[in-house]
Amino acid sequence: MSHTSTSSLKEKIPHNHIEIFLYRAPKKNHDAMMEVNRQSRDFFMKHGASNFEVFSLANRENIMEFVNLSKTISASEEEEVWLEIQSYRDEEHVKQFSKSMEGDTSMEPLYKEFMQLITPGSVVSFGGFSKLVQVSFNS
Repeated sequence: MSHTSTSSLKEKIPHNHIEIFLYRAPKKNHDAMMEVNRQSRDFFMKHGASNFEVFSLANRENIMEFVNLSKTISASEEEEVWLEIQSYRDEEHVKQFSKSMEGDTSMEPLYKEFMQLITPGSVVSFGGFSKLVQVSFNS
């Protein structure tokens, strides 16, 4: 009988829905933002998110007629552009996750810190996306 590790089981969970968050923060807040995201990851995984990933924009140049996100959200050279992706099985899983979080106030101080670390006066753009399996490729 073979034993499958928890990590390999998690890799087999379909991620057919993602919630993305796009925001900018001063470069001087990089380390503090990393810590907030580490703690956020732990919170989201505790409440059942399938995956939690954070990326930093690597390139700020336009390509052909495509406008780089740094320009779309008006990021200055003193700011980093962050992308957070929370993965879920499907939209029902997002509802289950939200229900699991109800009453857990442990995220409130972290949320306040996050809002102080992002660029003052900026907004966090977000949206939930369902995978179009007809055109998606899973390796």
